[in-house]
Amino acid sequence: KKKMVKSLVLFAVVLVALALTTGSEAGSKYCPPIAELDCNGPCVCVTDRDANGSCPTGFKYDSDRKKCTVNMLLA
Repeated sequence: KKKMVKSLVLFAVVLVALALTTGSEAGSKYCPPIAELDCNGPCVCVTDRDANGSCPTGFKYDSDRKKCTVNMLLA
């Protein structure tokens, strides 16, 4: 009986890990690893500014979204 409980717990852990992986993959398919997909308006990849207030290379600051943005990578 203990073996079955261990198997169920392991199965649940694997399911949660899979859900987290596939959830974050949706954005990363179209965006660089540091950014996420934002479709609030036209879809773009967004990320925060760094500690110095600068956007990463290739990103530009969007004052409407208050984020650094770059166009999606069309895969």
